Amino acid sequence: MDPHRATARTPVAAAAAVATAAVAAALAAAHYDRPGGPDLAAELNHPVLLAALAALALTGAALLTSRRPAARKAAGLGLAGAVMCGVLAVPAYGVAADPFPDREWDVPAPDGSGRRLVVERDLGLGDPAWSVHIVTGTFPTARRWPVASYTPGHPRGVLQAEWRDPSHIRLIDLDHTHHDLRVAPNGRPLDALDW
Repeated sequence: MDPHRATARTPVAAAAAVATAAVAAALAAAHYDRPGGPDLAAELNHPVLLAALAALALTGAALLTSRRPAARKAAGLGLAGAVMCGVLAVPAYGVAADPFPDREWDVPAPDGSGRRLVVERDLGLGDPAWSVHIVTGTFPTARRWPVASYTPGHPRGVLQAEWRDPSHIRLIDLDHTHHDLRVAPNGRPLDALDW
């Protein structure tokens, strides 16, 4: 029995499991990131980061399974290069895409129903993009209902967000325009926001 093979099985299985989990998370997040879908799916919907994690894990698995020292050395150099690129890419990706936007408002509904009005601002490289949604429930089963979004380059933004009462929210644009919207008990917006 090859001692290298016996000691490498567990880390190889762990690396393969990490790669499989990253791919599965990317596919599930892309499929379930929809109105009323799990809030966790919307938070995980960053395929670039998940693909990089999967590639890194598969490179690690290749490093550990090779019998030839030259192949292990090449895979090790590739893994070290991938780690360095990943370390350098995280700030670059953060500046370009801002995968973790600033949460500007997180306002619970006044009736204690577990609904929250959430406004996030994504800075990225250009103009900020705003995302407004209602989150119902608690982690990990919380659901997300999109209310509105301002895309980069759009002249508007959110100055204030609040609950007027348990069935209405108010959004105030940067130009001080008020938008009062009805919200269903499950968190689904009942009115379209006309910009």
